Amino acid sequence: MSQFDEDISLIRTSETEYQAIITDTWQINVGPNGGYIAAIMLNALKQTTNPEGKAEIQTRSLTCHFLSPSTPGPATLTVNLEKKGRTLSSGTVHLSQGSRSIAIAVVSFANSREMLSFNDIEMPVVPAPNEIPTSHHMNPNMKYHAAFRSNYDQRLAIGPIPPAIADEALVGGWTRFRDTRIFDDLALLAISDSWYPAMYARTNESVHSPTIDHTVHFLHTLPWDAGDHFILVAFKNETAADGYLVEDGFLWTETGILLARSRQLAIILEQT
Repeated sequence: MSQFDEDISLIRTSETEYQAIITDTWQINVGPNGGYIAAIMLNALKQTTNPEGKAEIQTRSLTCHFLSPSTPGPATLTVNLEKKGRTLSSGTVHLSQGSRSIAIAVVSFANSREMLSFNDIEMPVVPAPNEIPTSHHMNPNMKYHAAFRSNYDQRLAIGPIPPAIADEALVGGWTRFRDTRIFDDLALLAISDSWYPAMYARTNESVHSPTIDHTVHFLHTLPWDAGDHFILVAFKNETAADGYLVEDGFLWTETGILLARSRQLAIILEQT
């Protein structure tokens, strides 16, 4: 079992309730990383909706609203299967710590369908993972490193290398877990919130961006066997207004298959 799987593991205490331990190995500046928290929530609903792990039942969409910062320690997850259909099922998850509501999520599961298929989004052309110089590997000495990023092997290949800035808020590169692990829905969900914010590519102002809501759409049948491979991620921030920003994310296999897209709304706050 990988470190990630250990850290999202659950104990079922009733038909609708699970207990989890939020670990301190996924810390950012203000608490555990949101993608990690969302993965715990998805894991709970998957164990309720698809306890046998049937491959044909795929996670298609997750939207998580973050209500309060979480802290390392015990957490309670309450799940509700809102609809169980032949081809589409949906459920909700509420994560709390003591009397504090931390996050809520809505998830949809659906079978694969043989229908119209196309993709007009081009994968960025970047050097191969083994061609990225070690100076461009995320590490504790690099600006915007956070403790939880040590769980990943992140190699910067898109956008300026911090602390440099550019005219476009676009960042990304190759990534995988330090522990070799397949890219399933849980992994992609965590990875979709694992990079530093794209807005840092165009400003050196001391700001950070806690997430209000985060959505991931899963576009390909999973899991994708990782082996020792990477996936390429790109995150862009084209809009910022009234103290908020919208960031879009894209996750590709090394062979150019778009596995998932993400979008999140975040607050722009001064770093204190």
